[in-house]
Amino acid sequence: MGTRPSLLAAILLCGCSSVQVIDGSASGSVPDDTCTVTVHQTYQQAIQGGPIEELCIINGTTSGGFSHTIPTAIKQHKNKACDCGATNVYIQSQIQSGLDVATITMIAFRYKN
Repeated sequence: MGTRPSLLAAILLCGCSSVQVIDGSASGSVPDDTCTVTVHQTYQQAIQGGPIEELCIINGTTSGGFSHTIPTAIKQHKNKACDCGATNVYIQSQIQSGLDVATITMIAFRYKN
């Protein structure tokens, strides 16, 4: 029973997130320590590297945590991109209002070339 409080704390500190694969297939799961994701601030910045293929939509919040900033939301949820085969994301939308939770929507993609 000693592991349940720490497991609950870990779940609460991660915030809420969802991953929607664009082609409708199921996403996998990649351990965070093997996943390195590059974050682009805009779509225009992302396509400077060439044509892209969008793979999934990642929605995340900072709920359950102590820091409610956009950088925290990005850090907490960017590695979900690896679950759908991507190593890059661009930020589609972000909402931060005072002490409320920060919300982020990122599009995970890979370069076509």
